[in-house]
Amino acid sequence: MPWGLIGQERPLTVLTDMLRKQRLPHGLLFHGPLGTGKYSLALALAQALNCENPGPDMSPCRKCRSCGKIAEGAHPDVITLTPKGKLNIIPIEYVRELREALSFQAYEGKYKVAIIRDAHRFRDDAGGALLKTLEEPTPDTVLILTAESPSRVLETLVSRCVRLKLSPLSRTQIMGALSQKGFELKASCVLAGLSGGALGVALGLDSETTLSIWGHVDRLLGIPERAKFLKAAIDWTNQIAAEVDKITKAEDDPRAKANFLGLIQNSIRLWWRDVTALAATADSAFLLGPPPSAAQKTWSRKVTARMVGGLETSMAKLSDGLNRSMRAALLFENYWLDVLEYF
Repeated sequence: MPWGLIGQERPLTVLTDMLRKQRLPHGLLFHGPLGTGKYSLALALAQALNCENPGPDMSPCRKCRSCGKIAEGAHPDVITLTPKGKLNIIPIEYVRELREALSFQAYEGKYKVAIIRDAHRFRDDAGGALLKTLEEPTPDTVLILTAESPSRVLETLVSRCVRLKLSPLSRTQIMGALSQKGFELKASCVLAGLSGGALGVALGLDSETTLSIWGHVDRLLGIPERAKFLKAAIDWTNQIAAEVDKITKAEDDPRAKANFLGLIQNSIRLWWRDVTALAATADSAFLLGPPPSAAQKTWSRKVTARMVGGLETSMAKLSDGLNRSMRAALLFENYWLDVLEYF
């Protein structure tokens, strides 16, 4: 992986061709789902533009002094703008400072590179302030915007950028990457299944917490008796509520609570998704998570269209309630009561 990215052959081929022909535009927009490597590619391109020993495919060596400083965020000619604050926006003050920095020639490298993460987070005035830099860039300046979708970025900015789309990876690609990083097979399976094809999402999940949640879901839904299931469901719901309280008190980031609850929801969704796939195909090759457990095999023999529709409706109610900040404990209790109907 000379460029350090997995499974993004098309955008890498386009970039390589641009660099070889010395036709790299001054404005680029890397777009694709969360965690597909947009920022990693932006950093790699900044390294390639300033690398002292680029490879035959124009990729950065990632060993020279320039590549090292860019990787550490210490290169004076590579600037990154990231949304900040409770509103998670890029204010106009940041853009004014960036424009001033880009008005000077490269200090140490060959190019000045500005990376704007989550470019859809520009306020309108900030986006307008950046427009002049895109319209009249200095010869040694490259601006790289990243966003999940061009439709969410100001059209005036998008129209002045060459767009490169990064696509989700396959489950096999993500599992291979996780295995190379030392993850065990079961953890790789669960993380890959929850990633939505984004390696960054998989790596951003805490494997211990994720496997613990997966184990809770599997053990709970493996209880055959209604009364014992309901008691275990309430016990786990109380544990979830206690953990939510702990996160709320300990974390300044309001997303920490949402991320934790989202991980539980997505684990439940994946568990049932694989049950349905097993019922439809009887082939574990179509599963996204780990090899089917005894509980999943048992439920797969009971799947009906009514059950699938009912569980989807119950999950939608759970998600809607959590998004509206209703009490998590009450919402999960109601969800488990809905599941009880299909015993």
